[in-house]
Amino acid sequence: MNSTPKYVGFVAMSLDGFIADSDGGIGWLDPFNDALAADGGDGGYGNFIAEVDAVLMGRTTYQQVMGWGWPYESRAGYVLTQRRDFKGDNVTTAGPIDALKEAIETNGHHRVWIMGGGKTQRAALDAHMFDDLSLFIMPTLLGRGLPCFAPGVQRNLTLIATHQREGGILQLDYSFKD
Repeated sequence: MNSTPKYVGFVAMSLDGFIADSDGGIGWLDPFNDALAADGGDGGYGNFIAEVDAVLMGRTTYQQVMGWGWPYESRAGYVLTQRRDFKGDNVTTAGPIDALKEAIETNGHHRVWIMGGGKTQRAALDAHMFDDLSLFIMPTLLGRGLPCFAPGVQRNLTLIATHQREGGILQLDYSFKD
């Protein structure tokens, strides 16, 4: 019998709620990553990723990640897309959110990182897949860009912890109430 996986978020966004600039770029995060690395830190990413055995992302995020090279080692990749015939390196399954959720559970994953753009985050929210969310608020106002979460139904969370990080970054850890 398969156990239900835990779905987690680990998301950086600007104070005004954007995860990427208007062109989808994330270079604006570089000074903050540099601040974290200045004292040898990584904002908790190393500990976070060590427990993750699969990643779920949108097709655009997948294509961006593959431009850098797959950084998730042997972790399974699940790609949210309307194209059921989508194939690619490190793609275990591609398709709509319900198909990905079924494949993740069938494959026995334990901890799945939901990553990517606002549409992917919203699809996972609407499918009640999130269990925990670590949100990193960067002290900058982008003014425009790609939102962290696409519009949708309200979801309530419980604040579990806060951490102040180097570079003025605020980490907020939440669990989902419903």
